[in-house]
Amino acid sequence: MEEQVIQPSMKNCPGIVYFPGRNCLEITGRSIAENPENIFTPLNDWITSHFLNKHSLIVHIKLDYINSGSSKCLFDILKKLTGYHRSGKDVIMKWFFEEDDESMFDLGEHYRDSAGIPLRLEMIK
Repeated sequence: MEEQVIQPSMKNCPGIVYFPGRNCLEITGRSIAENPENIFTPLNDWITSHFLNKHSLIVHIKLDYINSGSSKCLFDILKKLTGYHRSGKDVIMKWFFEEDDESMFDLGEHYRDSAGIPLRLEMIK
């Protein structure tokens, strides 16, 4: 099966791609859009649709940078995924950060700890 592009990667927008063969959703790049809801609303809708027919999802987040507006939208997505996890769906979320990127590590840790999001932090070496 071919990958499904939910949001093509652009200068200010992260790439959001679903890989059906691995059942993996990847969010990569930079998220500094002026209107982040234009990016994250279609993702929110896609997640709802995904869980109508499926009981699991792997989510990999590999962001270089995220602004505050995008951060709020992403946090809402992570809370939604956590809700699916708590309802018995098999949701695995991983937050990848570069070894020397303390701010992205801290943000992942904040997401994980502030709302009890089952987010695994993994360093990219």
